[in-house]
This record gives sequence, C-alpha cells and structure tokens, in this order.
Amino acid sequence: MNDILLMEGGNLSANFWVALISSVKFIFAVPASYIFGNSFIHTILITSLGGISGIVFFHYLSRYVIFSDRIGFRMYFSVFRNISGFKATPSPASLTRRHFSRRNRLIVWFFRRYGLAGIIILTPVLLSIPLGTILTYRYSSGRAGSLVMLCVSVVVWSIVLSATGLFF
Repeated sequence: MNDILLMEGGNLSANFWVALISSVKFIFAVPASYIFGNSFIHTILITSLGGISGIVFFHYLSRYVIFSDRIGFRMYFSVFRNISGFKATPSPASLTRRHFSRRNRLIVWFFRRYGLAGIIILTPVLLSIPLGTILTYRYSSGRAGSLVMLCVSVVVWSIVLSATGLFF
C-alpha cells in the first residue's frame, strides 16, 4: 500500500498538464494524474497547486473585468479594430432590453438556493474553477476570505477525489 501512496510520479510535462487541467476543470485532473502514473500524495499536491493557481489567476482577472472602468479593454479593442478594420455595432434590440438566458436563470436560482457557501463548495467539482471564482468574486464583493475558502475547497476536493481514485 505504501508503494501506491508514495510511488514517484510522472515527468515535468505531465505534471504541467495535470496542473493546467486542474486550474480550469478540476474534476478531470485527478484521473489524468493517475493516468500519467502519479502517486496519491503527488496527485494531491499537483492538483491542489494547479487549482489554487487557477483560482488566484481568475480571481484577479475577474477583479479587473468586473470592477474596472475597462480602459484596457477599450485600448485592446481599438488597436484590434484599427489593425483588422472590424467594427462591431450592437443591435438596437440588445441596447433596449435585457436578455435572461437559461444559464443566467440557473445561476441566479443556484445562488438564491445555496448561497455563497454552495458556490464555494461546488466550484471544483460541479462548476468550473473560472466560473466559480468569477461568481464568488462577483457575489462576495471581492472579500479576501472568499478566496481562502475557495482554496480550502480545492484542497479538500483534491484529497477526496484522489482517495476515491485509489479504489477505482
């Protein structure tokens, strides 16, 4: 049993891919880590570090996107427009009424039913890390405690999924 828990795992490129997968869609990272031959503890470390790095990246990205005056976006799109000659003009209908898609309704229903704690707990497994992090930042007004709780959730899910992966 100790050989399974402490066996040396994978090479550097395999670890990079597992960390990259876990920073975006966490639930697929544990099986990928075991496929690459990583041990139990190595899987926990790589998936936790990848998930936490994804949370930090998307936290600061959402901070810029949600609560900025979007100067950087306007500069980027003006340069893009000048280079490509592409002009995007919104339709009059999109300017007058707000469109609630099925996805938006589902997000609002989920948040009203389970709150911020539900989003934090289910982000690594059900939601993706980018979507969960952006929702958490949006609905918690950027509190630092929510970032720590997301990281704890990733570590706990990494342990649970890695332990489950040992038996299958």
